[in-house]
Amino acid sequence: MNTRRTFIKFLSFFGALIIPWTILPQKWSRSLSLLVGKPPIKLDIARADGADGSNKIAAEILAKKGFEDIQVLCQVDMQGRRAGTIGETRAYVYLEEQLRALQLEPFGDNNYLQTFSIPEMAERVINGRALFRPKQVDVSSILATNLLAGIKGANQNEAIIISAHYDHLGIYNGELHRGANDNASGVGCILEVMRRLVQENLVGLIPKINIVAVFWGAEEMGFLGSKYFVKNPTIPLSNIRAIINFDTIATGIKEEFIFWVPKDNSLIEIVKQVAKQNGARIEKDYGNGHKSDESSFLDTSIPALTVLSKAWLRKNHTPEDDITIINEEKLKLACNILYDTVKELAY
Repeated sequence: MNTRRTFIKFLSFFGALIIPWTILPQKWSRSLSLLVGKPPIKLDIARADGADGSNKIAAEILAKKGFEDIQVLCQVDMQGRRAGTIGETRAYVYLEEQLRALQLEPFGDNNYLQTFSIPEMAERVINGRALFRPKQVDVSSILATNLLAGIKGANQNEAIIISAHYDHLGIYNGELHRGANDNASGVGCILEVMRRLVQENLVGLIPKINIVAVFWGAEEMGFLGSKYFVKNPTIPLSNIRAIINFDTIATGIKEEFIFWVPKDNSLIEIVKQVAKQNGARIEKDYGNGHKSDESSFLDTSIPALTVLSKAWLRKNHTPEDDITIINEEKLKLACNILYDTVKELAY
């Protein structure tokens, strides 16, 4: 009996010593995550081959939704994803992991990446919006990055690009600008659609031409990533049949969208028809001086346009552009519009 009591006391002591350092830190970690707005999401990293060496892609990777990508890109440790900062680096590491998880083909200079230099920027507030402008005397060069990956088609000499910029303002005037709608929403849309297309590709549905997902860097600093690509294309510009860019896509009334075009082109009627088929309303908007990465292709022969929410300016370039303003139903509709547009152009 004494031996049993001694054993029970030992177990109680051992439990009192160990449990606080195992269970409680997990609870503390979850509580801290909630306090700082960092959802408990792990980064997905797929192996290049399945457990049986068969190049399988896990079902949970294919099923991942764009809203989950937005959550990750808005985490505190992404620091608002300003180009040239550690926040941008963490963002493109996450995106590269997603591309590898889908086993997409590289279309960059260095695997998925295309690195370029940007000038040092000064912060400005113009018409109530936080913006960047190059410093008059630029004494340093900072590195930023585009990412390019895709699915090869039957004709590998032609391609369409679906794109979104992944950078935002970062820590601006001492405040964190998470950039949920601008433009984690566009990035999430591109990734979700690529997952759908990869799933189809795995069962033998091959596109007629290459489908390339591109995540532009340094858009907020004057479309520097897409401008660099135009001057230093990793895909011959003559091989690109269309560029569909998504930007600030997930706020406001579910059905209401607009598009910007640098000049009228063949994409306009296709996107209008696809939006109508999905129960959405989309109209041309002249932007009132606002542009996105579609503008970098003005002097090329490539049809390009940017799709946005009609309410894209809501809380734009403010600390309030966080996960709470994302309309998940609208995000889903935007994904459907992009998916059907790709199917129309590439299959």
